[in-house]
Amino acid sequence: MESYKRYLLDELDMSEADADLFLIGFYTVNCKKGEYLLKEGGNSSIIRIILKGCARGYAIVDGKEVTTNFYFENDHAYDYINYLHRQPSGMIIQALDTVEAIEMNLGISDFLTIENPGILQMGLNIFGMNMLRIEQERRNFILKSPKERYLDLLSNNKQVISRVPQHQIATYIGISAEHLSRIRKEILKS
Repeated sequence: MESYKRYLLDELDMSEADADLFLIGFYTVNCKKGEYLLKEGGNSSIIRIILKGCARGYAIVDGKEVTTNFYFENDHAYDYINYLHRQPSGMIIQALDTVEAIEMNLGISDFLTIENPGILQMGLNIFGMNMLRIEQERRNFILKSPKERYLDLLSNNKQVISRVPQHQIATYIGISAEHLSRIRKEILKS
């Protein structure tokens, strides 16, 4: 948990007292490769932060897995949309390798946010960073070709390229594994 505390202090400018207060409500969970951190229909009121390892968020669409996100160290991995709607999870989060995470009930997080301005500011900072990332991904998906989206991953998110199987990267950028293979060959030739 110390690595996430360092992230809160260095990246989100939290005070040490606020970081300690926020982290007090968490407990540690460990998942082996292939285990689920969240199943479809599961409890969407758990905030989960990856400390070590890598996980993938996905949904089943027409019987096929469609990757929605990848989670690495210090990433928040939960179904926030269904939490807000007070519904069971509509997504699945699965460990791609051994994962160590911390979890807390979002109700506790909400209480801490209301009671502490530093934690509220941290939540707003994380929300803002996620909104920027999501908006950029949305624009890229609309405005860029699959090859351009893959090149963006190569240059901006080397973790995905080095830690995630190619067929999952393909669904993440909205193409088949075969199409991604053709794109990779084309890039190697140029």
